[in-house]
Amino acid sequence: MASRTEIVITNTTYDATDAVSYHTGGFPPKEFNLEKLIGPQTDAAMALVQYDTELRQCPRSELLLAPLRARDAVVSSRMEGTISTLEEVLRLEADAGDEGLPQDAREADLEVALYARALKQAEGALRDGYPLSNFVIKNAHRTLLYTGRGARNRPGEYKVEQNYIGERKARRIDYIPVSPDHLATGMHDLFDFANMTREDDGMLPLLRVAIIHAEFEALHPFEDGNGRLGRMLIPLMLWRQGLLTAPHFFVSDYFERNKDEYIERLRSVSQYGEWSEWCAFFCTAIRAQAEANSTTVGQIKTHYEMMRERFRDLLRSRWSTDALDYIFANPVFRNNRFKRNAGIPPQTANAFTNKLVEEGLLRVVIPPAGRSPGMYAFPSLLDIVAEP
Repeated sequence: MASRTEIVITNTTYDATDAVSYHTGGFPPKEFNLEKLIGPQTDAAMALVQYDTELRQCPRSELLLAPLRARDAVVSSRMEGTISTLEEVLRLEADAGDEGLPQDAREADLEVALYARALKQAEGALRDGYPLSNFVIKNAHRTLLYTGRGARNRPGEYKVEQNYIGERKARRIDYIPVSPDHLATGMHDLFDFANMTREDDGMLPLLRVAIIHAEFEALHPFEDGNGRLGRMLIPLMLWRQGLLTAPHFFVSDYFERNKDEYIERLRSVSQYGEWSEWCAFFCTAIRAQAEANSTTVGQIKTHYEMMRERFRDLLRSRWSTDALDYIFANPVFRNNRFKRNAGIPPQTANAFTNKLVEEGLLRVVIPPAGRSPGMYAFPSLLDIVAEP
């Protein structure tokens, strides 16, 4: 029987007997079991093509998919123990001013909102021509942990002490990431690999994305936020590898539903070198989520077209589509921001709000009171993007 291994962290003893350590020298993988991968990889690639076709046929994809991105932020954050709901996060965004998010909000809601902002920031940097790099990753992390509980954990700075993954209540360590002394080399190798294409080394793009995600999680370069940041890399890398025309992909639903297998597959990469098994699981996740995303995007597009006709007939104004576009992008909103930002004359915008409430298309979340503007929700869209 193996002797018990213990690690003491801040005066607490943890059982590390079965802990798996980082796979030093095992990245990037040298070979794959193609029999295990050819089916899942092909199916996932075909599903991505279908999903990307939906995106390209969606003339306002950035606008129409905003609430779906918010939902993915909710689910990804929940995997790390941050509990919030889509409407709570959208209500927080509705109250955000030019100076940023309201600091008196619940920490959980702030953390989820910051996830969405960090993803958008990283996307902007890559669009501006920056490669995946320390600059991009650290800036995204700084935004992710800007405020709330994470602000105490060195936002934008790599770890300087060894971190661990395990169960705090059970006082058990399951995984020991790379040490801080070897992190710089690990991140350098990861960025080199991530910025290559198939023309450079023959690696299929989808397998490259799978390996990037697994390696980032294995390195666990920050004190906090690694899981969220690692999942954030998936749509960005699918886009950069040419598998999507825009980084609008939402995979956290599948990982949450299959969280135990997700964690075990990642752990087995370091423990047994099972890169092929991890990549097969990842491809299965991408296929399933691409199919689900295609269905949801189709529902959103259909609903938009239906609402465009409804708004036009109901509002009888040349600004009806402007109103619809704003409400689709902000399915929970304050009326003062609607009047200021929708590109509609303020009196007309106010009349629109009243009419849409009267017809049941908007729901009053917080009624107007004195100088405080009302808050409204667009329930038909929220129902479509609600968690399955």
